[in-house]
Amino acid sequence: MFALIGFVLCFGAGTTIGHAETRVRDQYATSKQPYWRVGRYNRTLSIACQKGEFLQKEHLRWSIGFNGRQGRGITGVAFKGWNLIDKFGRAQDGMTYHFHNQGYSNCKVYESQTPRR
Repeated sequence: MFALIGFVLCFGAGTTIGHAETRVRDQYATSKQPYWRVGRYNRTLSIACQKGEFLQKEHLRWSIGFNGRQGRGITGVAFKGWNLIDKFGRAQDGMTYHFHNQGYSNCKVYESQTPRR
């Protein structure tokens, strides 16, 4: 199971990770796990993100902060029908997409099952 289990809900206007301050609109959760444990790395979607073909509409509209000893970072959250630009229809129903470093040449996309409400 992915690191989504055990997150502590935290709704804040901003968060500090490492030495850089990143302003986020709504922080869904925080975790002590490394950011790459949020889901399964998807190489195809990561390349599409790097090309500007698979992105969050609003960068960090909803995010998860990772502030443990290893793998500090922040991922933006999107899914099919919400906050997602998907130029070639690659998104799948029931999947949540987590974006790390969107807007950079090393953008990484991780996918996980969308949790039930």
